[in-house]
Amino acid sequence: MLMKIIKALWIGATVFVLAITLYAFDGKPNSDIEIFFAWCMLALSFPGGLLVPLVHVALYDGLSITVETSYFSLVLNWGGFFFLGYIQWFKLLPYLIAKLRGFRKKGAPVKTSAAQ
Repeated sequence: MLMKIIKALWIGATVFVLAITLYAFDGKPNSDIEIFFAWCMLALSFPGGLLVPLVHVALYDGLSITVETSYFSLVLNWGGFFFLGYIQWFKLLPYLIAKLRGFRKKGAPVKTSAAQ
């Protein structure tokens, strides 16, 4: 039950960030709202969300592709942040926690580094 509430709050927060960003975007290439957007989405999707700026760097430095800030680019970036954050927080993390709990229930010995 708690996980469903957390998931709903997280999705709500990401949609809220997108709505504020799209509302405040003034259509200029150097819009400051993109800074708000990037920091909020990085915080919500950290650490997996770091891959989105990494893709931007790869496109710009590696392939010399420049992407203008537009409504489409903001929604596309939001989708990347959302997908990565959702997968890591609500699929991968619960899977790893279940695996660790299963590993502990099997009675696996805990290694200690006691000096002899």
